[in-house]
Amino acid sequence: MNGAVSRHGEESATAGMAVWRHRRGCIAYRDAAGADVGREWFDLLPLPDGHLLRALCVMDAEGLVRDVSLRLDGAWRPCDGWSRVVRHGQGDDALWFRCGDDTVVVDSRLAGEDRAAARLTAAGGLPYLGLHPLQGDALIAMARGRTAPGEFRPISAMTNSISPNGDADPGARTLTIEAAFVGRVSVEVAAGPFQADHFQLRWQADWPVADLWVRADDCLFLRLVWPLAPGAYELVSYEEL
Repeated sequence: MNGAVSRHGEESATAGMAVWRHRRGCIAYRDAAGADVGREWFDLLPLPDGHLLRALCVMDAEGLVRDVSLRLDGAWRPCDGWSRVVRHGQGDDALWFRCGDDTVVVDSRLAGEDRAAARLTAAGGLPYLGLHPLQGDALIAMARGRTAPGEFRPISAMTNSISPNGDADPGARTLTIEAAFVGRVSVEVAAGPFQADHFQLRWQADWPVADLWVRADDCLFLRLVWPLAPGAYELVSYEEL
C-alpha cells in the first residue's frame, strides 16, 4: 500500500481526535552509484496516549546494526528512547533516555561497561530525541511544524552520538538542530508517489544541509539526500495495518 491510496489518519467519531494507523515500511540506503548498501525496517504504532517507533537499521560496509525503540506522547515529544549499536568486532553500545518535565536521565552501557547515570537539563521538556534511524529523523517534522517556510528554527535535542553514522563517541549528547520547512511538492520513491513536505536540516554548523521529504501533514519518511553521505535514502516499501 502506498501514499496514493493510504491516509495518515482519520477523525474518531467518539473521541474527536486523530486516529493514527500502524505504519510499517522499509528504507533503502544507497551509495552514489545507486547500489544498496544498507536498509532500515520500521514500525510506527499508535498508542492510546501517543506513538511508538521501532526501527532496525543495517549498514553493510560498516558492519553496523542499530536497534531503536522510541516512545512519544500525543504531541510527538519523546517520553523515553532506547538505542543499541552493534559494530562487528567492536562490541556494542546501549543507551536508555528517560525524559521528564525538566530533566533527561540517561543510563548507558558502553564498550561492555556500565556507566553512571547522566542527568541533563531540558527545561520545559525535550522537543526531540535523535537516535539515528531515518524514520526517527523524519519525526523532526512534527517538532518544526509547517509554518514560516524557508526559516531555519532551532530545535533543542539530545542524541546518543554526534556523528554521520550515529556510532562514534557514544554517550548522552545535547545539540541544537536547525530545521526549515521548504514547501509542499510531489515526489515519487520506490514505494510509490506521494504528496510530500520538504524540510532542510542542519545538524552541525560545519555540516552541509540535508534535504528531507516526509509525507504531507505527516512524518512518514520518504527520502533524504545529504552531501556528507553521498547517495540517497528512500522508502522502498510501505503499508498501513
